[in-house]
Amino acid sequence: MLPEPTLMLIALHVGWASVLGASAFWAGGRLRPVYRLGLSLLVALWALWPGSASPAYWLGLAFQTPSLMTVLLCWLGFISLSWRKPAQRISGSGEQTLTLKIGMALGIALGWVLLLDTLAWWPVSVYSWGFSAATCAVMAGLAVIFWAFGAGFTPWNTRHNFSFFLVLGVVALFVLTRLPTGNVWDALLDPWLWLALQALAIRVGWQRWRGQRAG
Repeated sequence: MLPEPTLMLIALHVGWASVLGASAFWAGGRLRPVYRLGLSLLVALWALWPGSASPAYWLGLAFQTPSLMTVLLCWLGFISLSWRKPAQRISGSGEQTLTLKIGMALGIALGWVLLLDTLAWWPVSVYSWGFSAATCAVMAGLAVIFWAFGAGFTPWNTRHNFSFFLVLGVVALFVLTRLPTGNVWDALLDPWLWLALQALAIRVGWQRWRGQRAG
């Protein structure tokens, strides 16, 4: 099953509007809250504009549609930055950190698998598995594994089970809409998110290495 062409066009603009709006909100961190929010809304509205005057049109030609995972992360990041005070820092428990690290590692590994599949390094087409309903079931089962790692005494706490709710939410949206391409891999990952995950992993590794040398 593939999404309707009209729905795909709407998702293209909404997806890039979410990404660009959240990026503008993050980049305007030094602005006053009202100006920061205004800048984000203006950029998002520009991306929603139909036709070639919209940046979403050109980004769609170059990179297609961002994944549902990227769009959902952008919305969650926007909400988190909006509610968090400027001096407040984000902290997490050991279980939360563990599930996030596992999710990040699996995302990086999936990206490499799909890249090597594009280069025809595998005996079978891994990308074509993304059109199968069985793959969605496997992803839902993987989300349950995330939940098992982070459950502890708070099985429905989103802070401790962030990866569980994130993966399960993306799979649910994909089943309902089949966006962005009808392939679950495109819903879970896109090239920009994959690069961001690797950059984050390198940053975390570098900080840990410097901490060990300083200790």
